[in-house]
This record gives sequence, structure tokens and C-alpha cells, in this order.
Amino acid sequence: MKLIKYTFTKATFILLLFSCPLLKAQTGIYVPELHIFDTRMAGLLNKYQIPGGQMAVTYHGRLVYNRGFGYADTATSALVQPNSIFRLASISKSITSIAIMHLFENGLLNLDQKVFGTLGILNDTNYQSAIDSRYYDITVRQLLNHTSGLFFPYPTDPLFKTYDIAIAMGVPPPTDSLELVIQWTLENDSLFYTPGTDYGYTNFGYEILGKIIEKITNKDYEDYVTNTILLPLNINAIRKGRTLFADKLPMEVSYYDYPGAPLMPSIYTGIPNSVPAQYGGYNWEVMTAAGGWVASAGDLCKFLVAVDKFTTKPDILLSSTIDTMLVSSVFGPKYALGWNITGKDYWNAGGIQGTATVFKRNESHQLNWAILFNSLPKNYGPFYSDFINLVTDELVNISAWPKHDLFDTKTNVNEIQLSQSMNIFPNPSSDMIYLEMYSDHIGARYEAIDLLGRVYREGIVTNNHFRIDIADLPSGIYLLRIDGITKAYRFIRQ
Repeated sequence: MKLIKYTFTKATFILLLFSCPLLKAQTGIYVPELHIFDTRMAGLLNKYQIPGGQMAVTYHGRLVYNRGFGYADTATSALVQPNSIFRLASISKSITSIAIMHLFENGLLNLDQKVFGTLGILNDTNYQSAIDSRYYDITVRQLLNHTSGLFFPYPTDPLFKTYDIAIAMGVPPPTDSLELVIQWTLENDSLFYTPGTDYGYTNFGYEILGKIIEKITNKDYEDYVTNTILLPLNINAIRKGRTLFADKLPMEVSYYDYPGAPLMPSIYTGIPNSVPAQYGGYNWEVMTAAGGWVASAGDLCKFLVAVDKFTTKPDILLSSTIDTMLVSSVFGPKYALGWNITGKDYWNAGGIQGTATVFKRNESHQLNWAILFNSLPKNYGPFYSDFINLVTDELVNISAWPKHDLFDTKTNVNEIQLSQSMNIFPNPSSDMIYLEMYSDHIGARYEAIDLLGRVYREGIVTNNHFRIDIADLPSGIYLLRIDGITKAYRFIRQ
């Protein structure tokens, strides 16, 4: 048997990737017990023609599933890896919420404290000329639960008007100064309703929360969240996103609008219909607190584990603080302080051209999960229903949960459950492995893959005692999968 080479034409590879997605479209450690997630994720990419996605799941605090699907970049045929990072869109609001609640827990702010005015947190002189006096009644809590009156139907949100604001304020566009955007908004836009009397989802309100964090801590928003919230959780790859393709971060995927999507005005020139929405249509440098973070699904799960109130691992906030964070208003009963609420479950989702995301904490099974995509389909309504409910839809089909913990990089391979229906020897080996089958699998297909999901051997089981030549495989750890057997088998090429 020969080492399998990647000798397909690009067109053939694309066909294999999407018409037969379970063959080579996945990266990350194969988890037999959760194979249904492989099927569902590959099916979503195919159904909605999305280039790539990523999914991670924790069970009782352990990372039991973390895989990439499809393309990170279609031009280079690079696959999404488990550590690829994606724009998070509105999941970013939950990160901002945790930072605010951390300040609240430490007595550094009051949730019912006024934001603007001489006695407000943002009492700077450039915020004292509001066109609508009701701005001075807005509280921190109202910004968190979207009852502040700062309701701007798309595309009138100030975050989407930074070119026009820069021109009006006499600075080169696009401005990356959130202070100028806030000042211009206070001086030119009236509130949609009186604070505390209605609900209206707002991105701009969360940018103000980011500025509150900076004012109280005297630190840059990204630096404070990174050093105070993320690094203590051993999360170092959640970062502030960038606008342009040329400024992509290491391991960041490329983003794609749906086929035939219209171009947008450039935030740099203002020229209509001149740039793709995902690269130049929005000012990601000023959107961080509301929607601009990038992360992997695995790191999002690690973040959720730290705020899930389960007893398996300690939380970064007190239980009472999390309870306060999960109280919604009478005007928006399904949205609390940075989180959607469904019964005892809390979660968030996001979407903008090039990005679709969800992460969720599930009470009944003590689960957390995150799913990320690098495109938002045109028919996003049915798509959201499909992927937001993906995990809960399949819980009835999972009979056993894995025992391993992929958070533990020292033991994640050794703890993957191995089948007792076959024996591999010698193991480790430098040239040949012999397989002794304890049941009849003649005619079944087998694959030998590395831990990134790359296939190095494949063939048909010809008898229940056969051998596989591995002499030309690179040294390392491999998994052997055989159709009809739900477990994986590990072997080591010395």
C-alpha cells in the first residue's frame, strides 16, 4: 500500500469536499461517540454553500469535541483547523458583559449608575452637548439590556456611519476614534425612546460600554479584557479583529458573502458599491466591544466553562454576580445583560456579512458549545434555525459522552476511547502494523488519519487478520477508523 498523496485537481478536491464531506473535509480529532456532529456540520456547509465552519463542545467542563470543517480559504484550499479563528459578531457583547460584571463584582461601578452628564461615568466635556437631554438618564444596566433608547435601525447605527462621521468631524476617514463617534452621536442623533421604557437592540450601546471600561480602568478596552478576563483563563487567541483582508490575524479564516451579494460603500472613500461588505464595508477597528472580537470555537467553550455555574470547574465570577447578569427587563424578557435567555439556558449569536456564530450554555446536560462559520447565507432565517438548534436537536441520538478532555493537551490523545473489538500490534511500530479483528468486518472501508484529519492510508478490510505498511508515514500518532465500528483505534509510527 502506498502513501496517499494529494494529487487531485482543485476542482476534484472541491467536489470531494462538498459532495462527500465526511471523507476529507474535517480536521481535528475524530470522536466516534459524537460522529453525528460531523454529519450535521458537513451537511450545513453543503446545504447553504458555506466555505468553512468550526464546532466545539464541552461536557461537564471537559472539551470533548473540537473540529474544523471545509475551507478557511478557498483560494489556497486551506482547511479550517480546530484553532482557526473567526469573527464573532454579537457574541462579542457577552465578552463585554463579563468585563462589566467583573467591574461590578469588584465594586468599581454600579449597574444603575448614570453614563453621561457631570455626575456620570463618561463626564468628559466633549460629551456634554447632547441634542437630547434624555441621554443623561441612560444607565449602565440599560446599555447592557438594550433599554437605553439607543435604537438605530440598520444601517443608521453610528458604527456603520464612521466615514460620514469622520468627514463631519474633520478627520481622515474612517475614524478609529470611538470618542468622536460617541460625541457626534450625542450632538446629532436623538434617542428613539425614553431610557427604561422600551427595548431596542443596539450595537452602539455596547461600544459605549467598552468606553466605560476604559474610563474606569484607565486601560485600553482590548488590553483590559485580555489581561483581566482572558489570560487568567489561559485564553490567548481571542483578539480584536481587523477590517482588511491584508490585515488578517494569524490563523484567521477568510470571509465570504453569499453569491451575487451587492457591494457596499467603502469606509475609506465613501464610494458607493465599491467594496465587498466583509472587507471594507464595516469599520471593525471601532466595533470590538459590540461585535469585533475574533476567536476559535474551542476558546469560546473555555470562556463559557468559566461562567457556566457548573461545579466541574471554577467560574471567573461569583454565582450571585452571574445571577444578576441573567436578569432581563420587562421590556425585553428574552435578553438579559449581554445574553439571550431560554429557560435556564443562556447564549448569544451573531451574524454579519461573512460571519455567522453561536455559543450556548445548556443546563440539563451541563453542556457548552460554540459553532462558527465564515459566511452568512442570503436565506439566513432557515440557516440560523438549523445551526442554533444543532446540538439540542441531536442530544437524543447521543448514547454516551466521551471521557477525554481536549483542554488537557498532555492527555487528550491517550484518553480517547479505544475499541476492544480489534487489536493492533506491534504498537508503536516503525514499518508494519498487524490488525486482528474480533468480529467480521470483511469488506468494510478503513482510513488511517493523523490528528489533523489528513488521510494517509485507506482501503478495504480483506480479512480479519491483515497488515498495513506504515514505513513511509511521518513519525507521529494516528487514528484508524473502520466502517461499522463506532470506536477509533490509535497507533504510533515511531
